[in-house]
Amino acid sequence: MTERREQLRRLKNTVMGAGNRLNLLGRSGELGPQAETELRAMAAELSDLARRLERILTGLREEG
Repeated sequence: MTERREQLRRLKNTVMGAGNRLNLLGRSGELGPQAETELRAMAAELSDLARRLERILTGLREEG
């Protein structure tokens, strides 16, 4: 795997991890409904971003 692909893979994993942490915080029941709703929305955006990064990585793998 090229260095750039590895960087993209690591970035995707970082984004996924941040999204998971935001989701957990958003479901904690400790921060209030408005904050938790916002955190879950951010988590969903990061999840979408991680999927988009995965599509890029898949395309790069298929190209060679």
